Amino acid sequence: MCSPSLEEQARKIRAHLVKTGKMRTPKDKPRVFVAVHHVNWEKYGLIDGWSEIADIVHYDWGNSFDQYAPDWHQKGKPAFNEELIRRVESAHAEKSVDLFFSYFSGRWIYPDTIRTVNKMNLITVNISFDDKIKFWGYQEPSGLSGVAEIAPEFDFCITCQAEEDVHKYVQVNARPLFMPPGANPLTFSPLPVSREISVSFVGQCYGIRPLIISWLKDNGISVQTFGKGWPSAELSHQEMNAIYSRSLINIGFGFIGDSPYLTGLKGRDFEVPLMGGLYLTTYDQDLENYFTIGEEIDCYRNEMELLSKLRYYLSHPSIAMKIGAAGRNRCLHDHAWTNRFETILNVAGLSDSYTIHKSDKYSLLSPTSINSSPILSPLG
Repeated sequence: MCSPSLEEQARKIRAHLVKTGKMRTPKDKPRVFVAVHHVNWEKYGLIDGWSEIADIVHYDWGNSFDQYAPDWHQKGKPAFNEELIRRVESAHAEKSVDLFFSYFSGRWIYPDTIRTVNKMNLITVNISFDDKIKFWGYQEPSGLSGVAEIAPEFDFCITCQAEEDVHKYVQVNARPLFMPPGANPLTFSPLPVSREISVSFVGQCYGIRPLIISWLKDNGISVQTFGKGWPSAELSHQEMNAIYSRSLINIGFGFIGDSPYLTGLKGRDFEVPLMGGLYLTTYDQDLENYFTIGEEIDCYRNEMELLSKLRYYLSHPSIAMKIGAAGRNRCLHDHAWTNRFETILNVAGLSDSYTIHKSDKYSLLSPTSINSSPILSPLG
């Protein structure tokens, strides 16, 4: 199924905002309510990213609510939704909020909750990173666990994993906007240390990952592994940055879940290149839209190609570092979270600034291209 272009996605969203009377005018620093719980990366990406360009009210419920509690659907979820509405109402009463931004699934909120927030005349936006296999989720006592049931209630939804997921949102009459994940240059910045680790992998040990790492070691590649499930155990954010900074090559695995075939865009596809070393990851077609493969990052399609490229770059470290430097520059210019959030504000009418990206697909989101056609008639 052919998904609408980015320009069509943006025009449909703006038409909806005009129709509902929510279209905004640009502000120097819009007020944004950010409903995001920090688990391990969210603060450094979503929260800090919004803080750079907006006046934010951040709601992180911490350990106050547990989605895995036995009575979650009977007591926890209703209480969470009531508290969320109370928080938004309070923030909006104190000072007018322009945009509500959340990172939710259907397991956390009800469609009625977003309808309530919409009635406050806030622009509502949700972001999702796992739509290839979790868009629908599974049936629970209080609704589908994925985003399928809640997506139509938001003014628009950001989907980040694959461009092909846009059509799922269209199928449920939601208004999607595809954009890849981003990274925070203030958080992911290389330390002034030597690249003493030849090859590293930072991430959890599951699925096909330990098999590939073991195979590489059997073939003479010394890979140092870090993260949950490996002997090194989990790393703090600072420790992770130190590993990236010390690594000549960092391996990426683009596989989704336990699948050895299904791939998608991930946050690390933009975080790791920011650290200046060579990022060598699983090939995914969508990566071609955001990097020049072989010049800014590199990719492998199978284990033999991974082994071959590792051997090449280990014997040509200057080439590895040249690609790493180019990848960092590309991310600094095009792939910061602030770029992504400026796009959201631009589509919502709250900003008239934008960055021209090397990717033609992102240049479609300039004010000129969005406004070049009438927006009063929603596109089909």
